[in-house]
Amino acid sequence: MQSDTSTTSMQQKTKGDRPPMLTYLLDRANLVTGIGIICSGIAIGLIANGRYFEGVALALWAILADDIDGEIARRMRNRSSAMKAIGQSLDGFSDLVFGSVIPALIISALIADPFWSSAMGAYLLLIGALRLSYFDHYGLSEDGQSTGLPVSYDLPLIGIVFLFHSLVVPLSLSLVLPAIFVPFGALHVASFKIKATGTLVHTITIFATVTISLALLLVSADWL
Repeated sequence: MQSDTSTTSMQQKTKGDRPPMLTYLLDRANLVTGIGIICSGIAIGLIANGRYFEGVALALWAILADDIDGEIARRMRNRSSAMKAIGQSLDGFSDLVFGSVIPALIISALIADPFWSSAMGAYLLLIGALRLSYFDHYGLSEDGQSTGLPVSYDLPLIGIVFLFHSLVVPLSLSLVLPAIFVPFGALHVASFKIKATGTLVHTITIFATVTISLALLLVSADWL
């Protein structure tokens, strides 16, 4: 009887010790991740209203936030285990949204046929979820390499295709994007290794996301 009372008391204490959820956004790395998620959310709203260029431009800032929050987290000391765990969950959710959900929304919306539209959306979501789940379990190798192509490459590629369509040669996006992303999606779950960290990788990521994002905004405003 005493053991049961002690267990109940410990459970109540543990529940009572849980900080409010919003306090986890006071952590600098988690706050940056949260800003990235907000960018993705606004991007989804823009895409739902057919404003694809602006949607991709804003979603690219979620990739930038993802790159920055990792650097911040690595430099922080004395983070609690709970803060780290919730930060990792937020980061994984953000990756899934900008790396899989948003590309699936864009490409599916551009395909007129309901069957192929649904099939493409399901394919991209499954590939993205599997890739991220695998990464969540195994992480990077000791030399900073990732297995398969990161999902963060998808939005920049869509942005480049949009810019080519607008500035160079008009494309049939409903055909071109699926033709690109069926094999490109397979690369996410391939077994090859790719460098995923380091100064050069971060520099390229920042330059590419900012440049493509600004170019898309300029094109959407008819400034290019």
